[in-house]
Amino acid sequence: MKNANGPVAQATRHDQLISHGAGSPDNYGDLLQSIQSIKSRLRLAGDLPGATVDQQIRLVDKLSAFELGRFLIENRGLNAYWTHQLVTYRPGTVSAGSISDLEYRIFEKLPVVLATRERFGIFRQQLQALLRSGLALASVPCGLMDELLLLDYELHPDVTLTGIDLDQLALNDASDLAQERGLAGRLSLRLEDAWTPNLKATIDVLTSNGLNIYEPDNGRVTALYRAFFDMLKPGGSLVTSFLTPPPTLSAESPWKLTEIDQESLSLQHLLFVRVIEVKWSAFRTHAQTLAQLEDAGFADIRFIDDRARMFPTVIAQKPF
Repeated sequence: MKNANGPVAQATRHDQLISHGAGSPDNYGDLLQSIQSIKSRLRLAGDLPGATVDQQIRLVDKLSAFELGRFLIENRGLNAYWTHQLVTYRPGTVSAGSISDLEYRIFEKLPVVLATRERFGIFRQQLQALLRSGLALASVPCGLMDELLLLDYELHPDVTLTGIDLDQLALNDASDLAQERGLAGRLSLRLEDAWTPNLKATIDVLTSNGLNIYEPDNGRVTALYRAFFDMLKPGGSLVTSFLTPPPTLSAESPWKLTEIDQESLSLQHLLFVRVIEVKWSAFRTHAQTLAQLEDAGFADIRFIDDRARMFPTVIAQKPF
């Protein structure tokens, strides 16, 4: 992952990140410690139906054999770089056998990855449709800001872009992508907390993905939506998303199981829940999300589901 000097603040605030840590997969000692810790936990937990302890241990070893797997082992979440790699990957780009079977299945088969990639496509469609001349667009947390930087601005040369994130590396990489896309001149990047942005009623369209799924506190998520509400101009639009609960956790799960490969779902559960214990486990229903957005002041709220109804997109308006 490249870093470049861009229009970003120089401080770092990794201690406040809730999606991933500041650790690097290149730190071999930390990686080995994380691997041994996971293996010890799995041995204590014992066998699962369909997965013995030995099979779970082998899965850890397979994960440690490729870069994304090592990052997940150490961080239990995704950073901007790996989120970008997963959502912009084109199925079929890598053939089975050219990489490890586990890495191939993560990119090509896991239901939550497919839902995330579909959600990314829905975001881009909706955001492109919202574009108008003179608008101010923002992304919080922005990551690489690809949902905005990959849009077509040919007919809208005066649109301005703002990215807010607590991860300095994400801001650096967003700056790189803006340079590649010829959009650096209209981009402003800010190292700020999503809950306390220093922008009030200045944004026409605000996009946010991936933060609420790491935050289990419903009150904190509603407060996040209020911060977004305050950033928007009257009549402005919020484009956001949320993870819905699986049937094993909630009778209100909206998952469409006919659209989900069950073998891949079982691997996903074993990998993310049992082995890695990922942090993106704050699930919410459509009704909960609707109530939170309304509590924050939003109106005209509509949902756009992915095929599996795992990772819905929400579009909400700030009233005039």
